[in-house]
Amino acid sequence: YRNRIMFPLFDLNGKVIGYNGRVYNGETENKYVNSKETDIFKKRELLYNYHRAKDECRRKKSVIIMEGPMDVIRAYTIGVKNCVATLGTAFGKEQAMLVRKLSSNVILCFDGDDAGLKATKGAIEELTKIGIEPKIVRLENNSDPDDYIIKNGGDSFKAKIDNPMNIMEFKESLLKKEYNLKNTEELASYINTMISEINKIDD
Repeated sequence: YRNRIMFPLFDLNGKVIGYNGRVYNGETENKYVNSKETDIFKKRELLYNYHRAKDECRRKKSVIIMEGPMDVIRAYTIGVKNCVATLGTAFGKEQAMLVRKLSSNVILCFDGDDAGLKATKGAIEELTKIGIEPKIVRLENNSDPDDYIIKNGGDSFKAKIDNPMNIMEFKESLLKKEYNLKNTEELASYINTMISEINKIDD
């Protein structure tokens, strides 16, 4: 934990059971380090800020999922308090069940980098397994919510939260980056892939 900002981690009832350390000098490796798992501290069964956010999530009938403590804390400074974080770990089945207790209206707002994209895809998969179709916010320039709010302001961030993508829009945005839509063959492949994705929707 040397040269890291330390955050206490709480269980669902607000008792401290571990710690999270975050780099702050722009280091790129191991952005977050958590306490080692114990009988009482299991990352896959926790969400940062859950004990504080649960009433606000139920009141607003929505929950925003982020990656780290600083993202949640920065969101608090602009009045967005229905936030929890995954502590920089993969979003799993146990966490999905915790989220469902708060609201079925879920917004994923992970970091804008490749790791955040991977986390977003994983969270979508886990949530859809339990009948939740989350909305997605992707932040430009590889920003995390903390960076984005500092650089662009609270109003800009709130506008993104108020206008998230649905799953199909998210998939469409990813596919468009994989194909050259000015090429007839690639355009046809893109359309066929989109049709295949649309066929998976029950509605």
